[in-house]
Amino acid sequence: MRDLCFQYQFFSQTHVESTSMRTRNGSILRCLLAGLALLPISAPAAEFMFRADVEGQTIEGRPLAWDAKFMRLLARDGQLHEFNPKLAENAVKTGPRFVGYTVAEMKKALVAEFGKQFDVTATQHYVVVHPSGGDEWAGRFEDLYNRFGHYFRVRGFEIEAPPYPLVAVVHRNRAEYLRAATAGGKPMHPNTLGHYEFGSNRVFLFDANAKNGSPEWTENEATIIHEATHQMAFNTGVHRRFTLPPRWLVEGLATMFEAPGVWSERYDHTRADRVNRGRLIGFHDYVAKRRQPGSLARLLATDDAFRSDPDGAYAEAWALSFYLCETQPRLYANYLARTADRPAFSDYSAVERMADFQSFFGSDPKLFEAKFLRYMQGVE
Repeated sequence: MRDLCFQYQFFSQTHVESTSMRTRNGSILRCLLAGLALLPISAPAAEFMFRADVEGQTIEGRPLAWDAKFMRLLARDGQLHEFNPKLAENAVKTGPRFVGYTVAEMKKALVAEFGKQFDVTATQHYVVVHPSGGDEWAGRFEDLYNRFGHYFRVRGFEIEAPPYPLVAVVHRNRAEYLRAATAGGKPMHPNTLGHYEFGSNRVFLFDANAKNGSPEWTENEATIIHEATHQMAFNTGVHRRFTLPPRWLVEGLATMFEAPGVWSERYDHTRADRVNRGRLIGFHDYVAKRRQPGSLARLLATDDAFRSDPDGAYAEAWALSFYLCETQPRLYANYLARTADRPAFSDYSAVERMADFQSFFGSDPKLFEAKFLRYMQGVE
């Protein structure tokens, strides 16, 4: 099985202190945050934007959560930053509300970041960094975005337009992709085909068919779809980057979109088209060999199964998501909205997770599990 990489976590709680840096204009930042700095981390995000220099980097964006020792900030390019407010220099308020980069601003910033070794192509919702001559990549991501929106609209969930363009970075080959990830402090398994990076809000991949001159993306197609689904979901209101939903919900949605019948217009979109064949085989194998009664309740309440049996957890996350989308699509959409509407940066206890799920799909977990397994037995 290919390796998928989605960095499913909030920022590190490690705070870097610099004894050599002196804070200039620290009083300006304190004034901007007057009356707010001692609020709990779950406090609502501020509406205003400010710009400051933090350890040699200029950051502009909206404060999301803060206390006396650190701040979480959403930058105009969609990246998330965490820093000690005492390290912010030359702070100045730049607007009464958050305004993300325009497509032109994002393209200009990426050209400056990646230089002449890559081209940058923009569409309505995406800005894609890619090897020279690979401008078809931008169209692929835009098509995925449109299919993603259509999938949810017909199920009663109107997605939100992201406040900034989404970014994808396409490397020339696997070796370049792995070198870039390692240089950025995120070493990948050699078999990794792509990943969505939570902090930068970017999808990273490589052109697996460049050596053949092929315009298709066959070798790492499912990985691209999977990681792009994470990115789109976390930026359109399906999920919230600041309020992580249960992992089964995140991975179940992404594995559903791996099936070409979900995202491609070339299919008739029957139930058979929407089945992820690889995940279905994995689920039947899991049920036959090692699945224990009541494992569904564990998947719903905690993320432990993704550590103890990741193959089984991914398979069951796909099967459960497929079952809910096929049999109760409106309730599934409403449940997504519930999980996305929780307080920012708050914990989501096992009790709360179960209560939210049961409020939509029934309070008898054994009965629900029996119906779910019986339905999946009939999926071929």
